[in-house]
Amino acid sequence: MLRRALTATAVLLAIGTTLPAAAQPRSQGDVVVSYHLMWDMADKNKDGMLTKKEFLDAMAGMYDMQMQKMKGDAMMVKGEMLTADAIRKMFKELYPGN
Repeated sequence: MLRRALTATAVLLAIGTTLPAAAQPRSQGDVVVSYHLMWDMADKNKDGMLTKKEFLDAMAGMYDMQMQKMKGDAMMVKGEMLTADAIRKMFKELYPGN
């Protein structure tokens, strides 16, 4: 399951900045979830490339943001863990075309 999530994220990163109109950022509470947000979080040294550490740190940040948004929803959060539905929702928010 984790491998699928990481593969999906790698595909998102490979797509670059050419997102279809349907994939424009959407507001989710106080956070605008988008590919661009994820890229900005990941590319810490702004060299246009990601190291494995940058990628994993960005995914950890996206996970933490999703956890904050889902707190209190027993169908999405179990203790300190996100359910499969919560992770799926996070990826759909990153790239709503899929």
